[in-house]
Amino acid sequence: MSAQDIQRFLIVCALVSDLYCPGYNRRRALAKDSNLARTAARYKIDTAKLAADVRVQLTKKEEKRSKATARDNTQAKSK
Repeated sequence: MSAQDIQRFLIVCALVSDLYCPGYNRRRALAKDSNLARTAARYKIDTAKLAADVRVQLTKKEEKRSKATARDNTQAKSK
């Protein structure tokens, strides 16, 4: 574990009560009055930019998974 990973872990531990979102559903937008949204506003985080960056990263991961699955299926059919 790198020093940066430890630092992130400690920050999350310190903010865990602020980050808790009861009834969170990842398919819906986060409510503006949630603890997480209020904490982001307090720390002046650009949530629109953050959400866009996360979507890009998740899309890349999905593409990698789908390519790997397609490759595995092609290899299984050829055997």
